[in-house]
Amino acid sequence: MCSVTGLSPEAFDRFGQLIPADWIEHALQATGTASLRRRRLPAERLIWLVIGLALFRNEPVWHIVRQLGLALDSETRVAPAPSATVQGRQRLGEAPLAHLFDQISRAWCAAPLPATGLFQGLRLLAVDGVVWSAQDTAEHRDVFGGGHSQHGEGSWPQVRAVCLMDVHTHLIRAAAFGAYTTGELSYAHDLRAATPDHSLTIFDRAYYSAALLWAWQQAGEQRHWLMRAKSSLRYEVIRPLGEGDAWVRLPVSPQARRQHPHLPVFWEARLIICSSGRRYLTSLADPIRHPADQVAACYRQLC
Repeated sequence: MCSVTGLSPEAFDRFGQLIPADWIEHALQATGTASLRRRRLPAERLIWLVIGLALFRNEPVWHIVRQLGLALDSETRVAPAPSATVQGRQRLGEAPLAHLFDQISRAWCAAPLPATGLFQGLRLLAVDGVVWSAQDTAEHRDVFGGGHSQHGEGSWPQVRAVCLMDVHTHLIRAAAFGAYTTGELSYAHDLRAATPDHSLTIFDRAYYSAALLWAWQQAGEQRHWLMRAKSSLRYEVIRPLGEGDAWVRLPVSPQARRQHPHLPVFWEARLIICSSGRRYLTSLADPIRHPADQVAACYRQLC
């Protein structure tokens, strides 16, 4: 992690050109959080403070405010009291930052990719989860919860997040997060709206769920998925597509149908079995357009 002392206000301004001021203003206006009176740390600068905190996680708040010239009277080199920055962040809230994130994601991820960044014309995405430890407070433990073991409650409250990433650019298109006690599958459902048409999303085996994958491919045009198949996978071959390649029928568990009554008793997907014994499930149904060896190689290269 780079230190904020190594980044001048001029360099930060160059970075800031990637996020136009009118995007920030629009986020503040849309969420009703624009500053109505003059403050040393107005709302638009508080947004940059949060961005600075994300970039320089090991630096104190007051140092970032002073070094990056975020206070209105920064020429005096006197930073606002630490309590002012804390109060400012609380006053700002999460809504304008979420709005700005969505705006940035749409703009940055809209750029066309070269052919080398695509898989047979499909934009490559990936979904995965992460867990962060939070400050140990009673409020955090109540809201987020945490892990448990045979020794009892974990040392820290934990926040669970699931992210949708553009594989070629490594840009995060969307993220869903909250309590550790909520599973990754639940958060993954919230990412479907951010998935573009004509894409292939890579999942690991933990995301095997008829409810998730069926909804994912039905959410738009050519929204495909690919994952490793579990060794315990139950299936019935409907028709062979080639050597080690078949269109199969998969049972939907009674528990999943109780939670999602719209699901059928069975659903279908393509199963690819490699000579190494590895097996892959995918919604890419056309073996001519998407040969089995190339589909398997795509997963191996990315995972």
